[in-house]
Amino acid sequence: MVEMLIAPGEARRWVGSGMRVGIGGGPVMVTPTALIREVIRSGARDLHLVASSTGGFGIDLLIGAGAVASVEFAQIVLNEFGPAPNFRRYAESGRLRCLDHT
Repeated sequence: MVEMLIAPGEARRWVGSGMRVGIGGGPVMVTPTALIREVIRSGARDLHLVASSTGGFGIDLLIGAGAVASVEFAQIVLNEFGPAPNFRRYAESGRLRCLDHT
């Protein structure tokens, strides 16, 4: 496997509309926030996210930005801060395809 490192600003070149994107980290801590913000700035839409293993803040940001069509997850929460508000709102309204893998 080839190791590849990119600067956060280069994420725009690598993520496009309709792609499947894995998001690591945790619900609140260790979230790749700088990369997620660059994906939002890129204008990518209809992303299919895969949370590894528990999603939270970063995935909620992408959903709230209107960039996400579907998400695969075990849970998406903000730990002691409660449910992820954008995830919940989009899921309950039917605007988000949810694939629950609990």
